[in-house]
Amino acid sequence: MYLQRIRVKYMEPCFADTKKIRLKAEFPRDVSELLPYMNAVIPNAVYTQQGPFLSFTKEFRLITVYPGELTVIKAINSTDAYQILEWLRELMNDIYDQRSSITPSYDMRRRPSILALFQLLPQDKYNCGQCGERTCLAFSLFLWSGEQKLENCHPLVEPQYLEEKKALQDLLGHK
Repeated sequence: MYLQRIRVKYMEPCFADTKKIRLKAEFPRDVSELLPYMNAVIPNAVYTQQGPFLSFTKEFRLITVYPGELTVIKAINSTDAYQILEWLRELMNDIYDQRSSITPSYDMRRRPSILALFQLLPQDKYNCGQCGERTCLAFSLFLWSGEQKLENCHPLVEPQYLEEKKALQDLLGHK
């Protein structure tokens, strides 16, 4: 087993959303060797080889993995935080076990901008509100942060928006 545990160093209120928490945890070993494999497997990961570190979102949570530690921003509560850590530990163990069949990726993908997402939303249905947000720009922001899902934009299921939907899925790293 690559990682037996991940130890929490601290948890405190999140700066971005005071109703949520942020945390820092440490690995029992240096995980640098695993980062390129994680980059290959996690679709929305942003890898920086010079760091090295890897950032990605799991739903609305932002996770950044460094060689000896990690941070999680916007965990719902301590239970959620521990579940995320366990999920990540299992993921990292699985990736390590399967690394012989994974081609490591050293590419640095960039997150799309909020404006790039916004520009691909259906232009003739601006601000319809079917997604639950007041505006398409707000939807874009929440889509970017992981707090909204692409399927909540109901006009995107219409056939004339197939190309836009595919482009959005590619930008967001959805399969």
